[in-house]
Amino acid sequence: MTDINWMTGGKQGSGIDSALSLFSRIMVKFGYNIYGYREYFSNIEGMHSFFTVRISDKKVSAIPSKVDMAVFFDSESVFGEKNPRGEIVHEGHLRDISPGGVLIVDSKIDKSKISRNDITILDVDFDSIISAVAKKFNRPTSEVVIAKNIICVTVSAYLLGFDENSIVSAVQDEFSKKPKTVVDLDVSVSSQTIEYLESRNDEVTKATIASLKSKGMQPAKHLNSSDNGEQLYMEGFVSTALGKAIAGCKMQIYYPITPASDESVFIESHPELGIRVIQPESELAVLSMTTGAAIAGVRASSSTSGPGFSLMTETVTWAGMNEIPIVLVDHQRGAPATGLPTRTEQGDLMFAIHQGHGDFGRIVLAPGNIEESIKMTAEAFNYAERYQLPVIMLGEKAISQGSTNIDKKTILDIKENYKVDRGKLVENVDKDYKRFKFTEDNISERIIPGNPNAIFWLAGDEHDEWGHISEEPNNRIKMMDKRNGKYDKILSDLSQDEKFNLIGDPAKADLLVVTWGGPSAAVMEGASKSNVSVLQIKLIYPLPKEVEEILKKAKKTVVLEENSSAQLKQHIASVTGFVIQNEILKYNGRLVRYDEVSDALNRVIKGEKKVILNGY
Repeated sequence: MTDINWMTGGKQGSGIDSALSLFSRIMVKFGYNIYGYREYFSNIEGMHSFFTVRISDKKVSAIPSKVDMAVFFDSESVFGEKNPRGEIVHEGHLRDISPGGVLIVDSKIDKSKISRNDITILDVDFDSIISAVAKKFNRPTSEVVIAKNIICVTVSAYLLGFDENSIVSAVQDEFSKKPKTVVDLDVSVSSQTIEYLESRNDEVTKATIASLKSKGMQPAKHLNSSDNGEQLYMEGFVSTALGKAIAGCKMQIYYPITPASDESVFIESHPELGIRVIQPESELAVLSMTTGAAIAGVRASSSTSGPGFSLMTETVTWAGMNEIPIVLVDHQRGAPATGLPTRTEQGDLMFAIHQGHGDFGRIVLAPGNIEESIKMTAEAFNYAERYQLPVIMLGEKAISQGSTNIDKKTILDIKENYKVDRGKLVENVDKDYKRFKFTEDNISERIIPGNPNAIFWLAGDEHDEWGHISEEPNNRIKMMDKRNGKYDKILSDLSQDEKFNLIGDPAKADLLVVTWGGPSAAVMEGASKSNVSVLQIKLIYPLPKEVEEILKKAKKTVVLEENSSAQLKQHIASVTGFVIQNEILKYNGRLVRYDEVSDALNRVIKGEKKVILNGY
């Protein structure tokens, strides 16, 4: 069995950020499954970024706290960094390498300062490789130094046992769409790196390979990828973009914000998706345009993060008042205010449920991984139009900045099986048409403005069945009941798979862990080592009625989420009256790792009521 965890890092703007995708794509090309994740500071250039990739011969969607191989060309990645005031910016990654693991560093780094005797350290002369390639192409080294990321990836693949032809070919394929001069230079850097390693053939290199062998990591081999179908490398933000394209979304309106912007930039750079992208002057304009497009009959959406989501609040309530089908994706990040712009968190759950003044119908969804994100985003448009209300998708940086391989057939199957449901959108109506007509299921027929047989009115004030402003008390009660009376139908219409995932038998397990969103994969893997059942809630609001029944069967319950106030626990208690006894929380902005989950679950089983995770 192959299960390797790899890390690289460096200063933002140094080209290191592309190392994750390059290494991941090469591993996928060689037939492996991968899961990768980016960590970076909220500035453009100069601060520290690092990237972790898990490589396995089985499907993986989570990473552990320690890595088996790390490669760095700057000292800050190894030893950490302090700001001018002497405060720690980050503590370096020496601690992140598992015992028996391998650390690859630039020759300029003083290895005597590395206080680890339980790892193998290999120094690589990055500068000599860059200088040799620069000389070959008659270019200054300053123009070639950006290719140090190629050295990081090549060294790693070579030490894992992949041959030169395979590595160079993979690098060539990866950059095939770039100008030939760029491809030739990158391929030359890769070849020069292998030549450098083979010419050394010293005891340190041999010891490094022996260390990898002892952990079952070398020699790696090409797997038969045909067994898994055609695998595509996908970053998380692409999943919501694909879901929107599958659903027939035609307009994406957004205002730039981390980490949501990646989705809109991807859509804009892929016109074949058929989605028009517009960037107006503010978040207020964003949702007003989205709502206007939906009124005109277009499937329209926006993507944002917490601060932008807050600014859109009043227009969300207007869409709720007028029963307009919009889809809004909130890629959550650290909060409040601008919080931690480039770190993950699940702090918007209660806000999404209660966003806006007053009561109005809405649906709140939360996918747990990249594949779920594709399908649930597509279905969000059907829900919005079928039930005529805003649908809020709670994504998060943990998903949008993750990366994985996905079978192309999986995407095609989602597309093939997807059926557009526009609900009660009609064309043939008579002159007595009432846009907000009271009906048994609280859903009225909807027309597109300009219908020759009918007219209707939309207002932010309370209205009657035609849309005329009305303050009549009996009408007010009926309209409020209409807008908020769709939940029973939603809960009865949706299948169990659309509402939640249940792993194991809560009645027989030592513990039932309740979770949602990004931590779900780590929870499932961490729970697999114990007698623990997992309930992943995907339909956050309205809360599935089955949740209470499942909780009551369990011997012991714990909630695991990425916020400081256990918001899912609060939500469940407010709806069902059932109070989950225990909490596992992480709110330091970092990804939940499956090994820290495993440890935390055992601590709860042994009696701890509240566990705070602080893994980096």
